[in-house]
Amino acid sequence: MEALLRELPVHQGLARMFGSLGQEGFWRSLVDTLRLLVPVDNALVALMRPGRVPQLLADFEFRGGLDEREDLADYCAGRYLLDPFYLAACNGIADGLHRLESVAPDQFLQSEYYLSYFRAVVGGGELQFICNLDDAVLSLSLGREQAFADHEHGRLLCVRDWVLAAMRRHVQIMPPEGPANEEMASDLASILGRFDARLTEREMDTARLILQGFSSKAIAQRMGISPETVKVHRRNLYNKLNVSGHAELFALLLHPH
Repeated sequence: MEALLRELPVHQGLARMFGSLGQEGFWRSLVDTLRLLVPVDNALVALMRPGRVPQLLADFEFRGGLDEREDLADYCAGRYLLDPFYLAACNGIADGLHRLESVAPDQFLQSEYYLSYFRAVVGGGELQFICNLDDAVLSLSLGREQAFADHEHGRLLCVRDWVLAAMRRHVQIMPPEGPANEEMASDLASILGRFDARLTEREMDTARLILQGFSSKAIAQRMGISPETVKVHRRNLYNKLNVSGHAELFALLLHPH
């Protein structure tokens, strides 16, 4: 009985959340209930479709001093192209609760995207509830400064099934307002193609994987070439674009003008 009473706020939160299905306050009720289980700094709800700019449905920031609109504008302006969860959604990801480390490249934490953007906006840890719909992937991202511990991931796993069921049911009752986002997503290759650098297909692939956070060894494995060949592609790529390294390549990609 004592254990049940300790969880009373969670049960009350569940009641509020289920009572708000199909209403404006649903996402906030759901996030607030999950925050009773694990501390969370921010949350973002999005619909992701291959070849389309993500459609943001709700966002919540529980830390002071951050400009949410500017952060999300930057995300939609092109940073989503390097988001491991967006890429996983486009390539096929199963329903469930996924950890950042399960979808991110091997050197994601050393990537310029993580160091200059992700770490400040999302934090050092992220979990996402993923729900596949007919034509999109619905995601609820939970982020915070510190990575989620195994026992916290376990707590959220215990509620995974009802969270996914509630997410799916809510969008069935209350579809997102307005038409689906039809704005075509940019492509790293097309962005790099704006420069008169005449990059080869292999150099384009190398640039994409570098920016996503793959190590030379991982790039070699994915491309079926030797690490030494990867180094050649990297050197040629940097020379053609007149950049000195990863950081300048990242800046060039996001500020092509």
